Amino acid sequence: MIKLNLYQITLATFLILKISYNLCVNYHDFMIQRIHLLTMMLFLFAEITGNERHDKLTDVIIINSYHTTFKWTQDLTNAIIKELPEKDNYRLFVEYMDTKKFHTQPQLEAFKDYMFEKYKGIDVQGIICSDNHAMEFILKYGDELFGKVPVVFCGVNNIRDFNIDTTRYRGVAEDIDIRTTLRIIETVQPNLEELIVISDSTLSGLLFSDQFKSALEPDFLHLNYEIIYATTPLQLKNQLSAFPEENRAIYLLSLYLDRDGSSRDIILEADFIRESLDVPVYGNWDFLFGNFIVGGSVINGTDQGIEAGKAMRKILTGKADQVPFLKETPQHIIFDYIQLKRYDLIIPQKSNISFINRPENLFRKHQRTIIIGGSILIFLVTAILILLHILNQKRIIEKRLRKSENRLELALEGSYTGLWDIDFENKTIYLNKRLSRFLGYVDKIETDFNIKMVRNLFHPEDIDQIREAFIMHVNGTNRGFHGEFRLKTDDGEYGWHSVHGRVTEFNDANRPVRMVGILTDINFQKEFENELHKARNRALESDRLKSAFLANMSHEIRTPMNAIIGFSDIILKEKMSSKEAEKYLKMILKSGESLLNLINDIIDISKIESGQIQIKPETFDLHTLLQNIEMVAKTLITSKKKNIAFVVKKGNTKKNFFIESDPHRIEQVIYNLINNAIKFTNSGSIELAYFINNDRQIEFSVTDTGVGIALEDQSVIFERFRQAENGDHHTAGTGLGLAISKSLVELIGGEIFVESEPKKGSCFRFVIPCRVKSQLSGIHF
Repeated sequence: MIKLNLYQITLATFLILKISYNLCVNYHDFMIQRIHLLTMMLFLFAEITGNERHDKLTDVIIINSYHTTFKWTQDLTNAIIKELPEKDNYRLFVEYMDTKKFHTQPQLEAFKDYMFEKYKGIDVQGIICSDNHAMEFILKYGDELFGKVPVVFCGVNNIRDFNIDTTRYRGVAEDIDIRTTLRIIETVQPNLEELIVISDSTLSGLLFSDQFKSALEPDFLHLNYEIIYATTPLQLKNQLSAFPEENRAIYLLSLYLDRDGSSRDIILEADFIRESLDVPVYGNWDFLFGNFIVGGSVINGTDQGIEAGKAMRKILTGKADQVPFLKETPQHIIFDYIQLKRYDLIIPQKSNISFINRPENLFRKHQRTIIIGGSILIFLVTAILILLHILNQKRIIEKRLRKSENRLELALEGSYTGLWDIDFENKTIYLNKRLSRFLGYVDKIETDFNIKMVRNLFHPEDIDQIREAFIMHVNGTNRGFHGEFRLKTDDGEYGWHSVHGRVTEFNDANRPVRMVGILTDINFQKEFENELHKARNRALESDRLKSAFLANMSHEIRTPMNAIIGFSDIILKEKMSSKEAEKYLKMILKSGESLLNLINDIIDISKIESGQIQIKPETFDLHTLLQNIEMVAKTLITSKKKNIAFVVKKGNTKKNFFIESDPHRIEQVIYNLINNAIKFTNSGSIELAYFINNDRQIEFSVTDTGVGIALEDQSVIFERFRQAENGDHHTAGTGLGLAISKSLVELIGGEIFVESEPKKGSCFRFVIPCRVKSQLSGIHF
């Protein structure tokens, strides 16, 4: 809509009157007057267009959760204002909810009414929320107050947990990098004994505490820490004063204490904390610097505001598709140099670390001049050294050229190869440096070796082979001297080497004068051959075991199948009483159960081999699980008509005992061990017990009074398809039960052991990681 002011209306009226007068009085001058008229019309149009453009303002509201003097909020707001300047026709309205001090439902309702009255006549085009309370306010009342306008957020914790429309809501995550900060603390305080984590009961404080606990896994489970949830200054002071100062540090997540009905900025609590416990303090926000925190992986309000302003600008200019739903938080690793020195901490040296309050030294002040001058000096010194080296090398090369020429021609290229040169007339031997390193004689020089010494290096069992190879070469039977021999190194150990050489000079009596060759370290090759041989033996053994397994399996399957078919045929073809039929049906049922157990074992071992079994931890009552196992075990003992007492010993006297692990796999392992114990125990007792090693480990044991296991069989019983030999005691089975149990225990992250003596029984124990839980809250004991 075009709006004309008084000046423009008067000007237009004047032009119309002037045109009329000129048309009536002097048509001759009409053309000149028309030019004047067009000029004035253009001026009028420019005025009107300028006012029209001036009227097209883009109204954006910035809603801050906190108060105006909070540095985080100040930096964030100023950055947004710079990104959406007034010269680009952005009109910004800035609101402060002041929720650090006032955050009740009546106050929120009052703020809502205030916003409605203030902005009901303004065409709001976009909203920028800073921090959680403002975001929650807009999610609750935004559509009612402003309609479905685009919203950009920043400084919001746990934004990924919000259920929001990602096409309307975009912004910057406020993720504090706790893991990096913990690494920094361990770097500058390697002797840290305990980390004191301070938070409060505000929304941000609770969120940051949860993030801290999540950040501990898996790299910082060793960290000794204690979290203090500060509610009052006195409570915080009492708890901090109880800690010793030596090798301690504070990690400050949030601290807004109630002081006469309101809280003050965290930076103002610096002296209070230091009076209570004077130790290094770390944090994740830049507004904590200033004679307070030592450092950390820091975020700042300026970065948040810049990214939020850029996102809103793109959205309002039709480039919303270029704005992602969530932009990562820019992180900066910063240290206060004064605080590092104050607490005598290690100064980190990584290039990605920044320092504040670092004194400017002479080098920094004249860095450019020093670097240029130093570079020139280094260049000149290097040039002089190179020239001196060249001259020196030239003299050395001229001196050794004739003696080294033959050796260089005969030396073989390649790594792990050494050169040797024997002078039979002088009874000396030359070993180059590489060969000397093979044998460990790095400090020896050429004149230190003689033929007698080298003869003593060879293994006594290889001397005859060496003599034979040498004679055959000298006699002309073989063109070269070749062999694989063991040589003693400087530490007394023998290593395998491949030796190749030939006699290069003979005297007039046709006796060898000089012999040159190479020596190659083949220890790795020999080890590989040994491993290959062992692998072949293992493969043959595995093939034998599988063949035995298949033979046993065919027997195990055929036995119940023959029973099922035979008894079924009897029932179908012969007339019998109900009692006799029931007897045969029970036999069929028993055979079917045996066959089903066999199939289940085969399926389980197949799943384990293919990696299809997954561990699914959950919280469950261990005592209820043990009661079920006890009932099944006693039923199985009764069905087998064995005189065995089954006993369960609990490591906790409570009625219910909750742990976090995979109950199904634990139950399967215990069933396998109990079933195994019942198989090999005719009378006596079987005891199932557990006890807690610590809050993160539990040990189960199944002890029986059965036939026991010989020591030589204990190393193979956990292998697949293997069963221990028990003399004339034979039991049916595939040899998979213990193998399955071992694999399941290792999948859970534990270990399984056996202790046994023949005719004295066996004890199978397995230890697995778990978390002990309380019955109701799930909090660790």
